[in-house]
Amino acid sequence: MPASPEIRTALLESDLLDALMVPARQGEFARDSRAFVRLDTSLRAYWHTLFDICPELLSLSGPDGLAIFRPFMAWAAERQLSMNWTYYLWVHRWLQQSPFADRLSPQLTLSLMAASAARWAMGDRGPNGGIALGSAELPELVVAWKCHTVTGGREVECLSLEEPLPPPEGGFGWFTLPGFELDNFPGWSPIPQ
Repeated sequence: MPASPEIRTALLESDLLDALMVPARQGEFARDSRAFVRLDTSLRAYWHTLFDICPELLSLSGPDGLAIFRPFMAWAAERQLSMNWTYYLWVHRWLQQSPFADRLSPQLTLSLMAASAARWAMGDRGPNGGIALGSAELPELVVAWKCHTVTGGREVECLSLEEPLPPPEGGFGWFTLPGFELDNFPGWSPIPQ
C-alpha cells in the first residue's frame, strides 16, 4: 500500500530538517523541487543573519559567502551548536581553525562579538539589563544593553577598562549585568552550546 500524502510530507519534512544543518546536502534535491526551494529559503535566513550583519566576512570568502557558510554550518551541525545569540561567536571559533585563520583581524573579532551581544539584547527576556562579552585575544569588552526607555533602543559599545579583566578560558566568555551599569565582575561563563 503506498504511503499517504501526510506520511510522504512527514518524511520529506524530516529529510529537510536533517539537510538544513548541512548545506552541502542541498545538492541532493532537484533545483526545481519543492524540497530544494524550502531548504534554500530556510538556509537563506541563516546566511542573511550572518552576512547582512557582518558583511566584512564576504571579503574573506567571496561575494556568495559559501566558502565560509557551508563548512561552518556542517561544523555546527556536527557539534549540535545552537543558532541563538552565540551564532557569531561560533562562526569566529570555526574561522580560527579554518583556511581563513590567518586573515582574522581584531576588528572582525569585535564585529562578531558585537553581533552576538546585540542579538542577546534583542532576544533575551530575562530580568538582566545587559551582557558583557570578552575575548582572550582582546583587552576590550563588548557590552550590549537592552532597551530601557520609551525613546531609547538597544545599545552596543566597546569598552576599554582601566584595569583589564582576566582573559576568559576557551576564547570567549560572558556575564550578564543585572542593571544598566557595568559595576561588577561575577566571573566569566563559558559560551553555551
